[in-house]
Amino acid sequence: MIKPRSIFLTGVTGTLGKEIVKYLLERTDAQLFLLIRRKNRFSHWDRARKILSIYGLETHLGVRVQVMDGDVTETRLGLNQDDFDILKREVKEFYHIAALTALNGSQEDCFRVNLGGTQEALTVATELRNTGKLERFYYFSTAYVAGSRQTYCSKEDELPERPAHANFYEASKYEAEKAVRAAMREGLPATIFRPSIVVGDSKTGEVSEFNVIYPFLRLFAHGVLRKLPTDLDNSFNIVPIDFVVQASMAISTQAQSVGKTYHLVTLDPPKIRLLLRLRDEEYPHTPEIEVIPLDQFHPDQLDGMERNVFSMLDPYLGYLNDHLTFDASNTGRALQGTDVSFPKTDYDFLKILCRYAFEVGYLITH
Repeated sequence: MIKPRSIFLTGVTGTLGKEIVKYLLERTDAQLFLLIRRKNRFSHWDRARKILSIYGLETHLGVRVQVMDGDVTETRLGLNQDDFDILKREVKEFYHIAALTALNGSQEDCFRVNLGGTQEALTVATELRNTGKLERFYYFSTAYVAGSRQTYCSKEDELPERPAHANFYEASKYEAEKAVRAAMREGLPATIFRPSIVVGDSKTGEVSEFNVIYPFLRLFAHGVLRKLPTDLDNSFNIVPIDFVVQASMAISTQAQSVGKTYHLVTLDPPKIRLLLRLRDEEYPHTPEIEVIPLDQFHPDQLDGMERNVFSMLDPYLGYLNDHLTFDASNTGRALQGTDVSFPKTDYDFLKILCRYAFEVGYLITH
């Protein structure tokens, strides 16, 4: 009898990590080992139970799902020796998903979690490879490692020598991916996934946390900011979370994916004018937005409160004014013959995303 896949995962309390755990439990027979840190009065088991109960999967806890107390910022991921020995005996695959995705995160926090956490994950992966049964390491990077403040076509299997980062999130993920690539050159059998801006489900718009681009939209929906420094023909690359999960899971089962990088992006990103059309047609009660070309925009055009808020938006502006494009040749080839295809991020998709955000009260104006 073939033994089920045994997988170790970090970052399972985050939006993407939760969905990957759900996918693995519902669509595979894999045994999962989850790294979760205790938080306040909640143990790692308490937090795992809460995550699984969202999907009605809590019966797997202690059966197909084992939970290990740890923290990616600690030495050896904070694992105790007993848990580490279990990983050496059991685990064949390691998914490192944990990351601080806040675009306005501080340099210290982003590098501590994204770079430091990845370095610790690589240390553990290397030891599991050398002394255990580890066969594959999967790292979730970002399509924006090249930096969103430049005109550039990002290739999948390389990093630019001169990135143009808009925030510490991008910069820390760039350095983290460099560390993964160095480990690959040393012989670690790794695969890198680079999703662009991850948003809600393609069919329902549902998302467990409103991160990255959503807080930006909320400021405009609430009328806190009414001027947008961008161009109507600028695009923003967003991908539904179900595509990221399904594509990465399909690719991860392919032996030829070792040593390769995959852009999980949309091939036809929506433009700013499409978003404003959606506002005009579907939500005319929300405040009007004035689009000002970036080279003509000055913060002194804003009132006092707007200036203060706008200063906090600087890390986000690259996503509205970048001309970064993505080669997705590896991804296209890998998805051939699967039931996964690149997502459509058209007007109807934007409508689904915004409808969900309004229905749950996130974008409601008063």
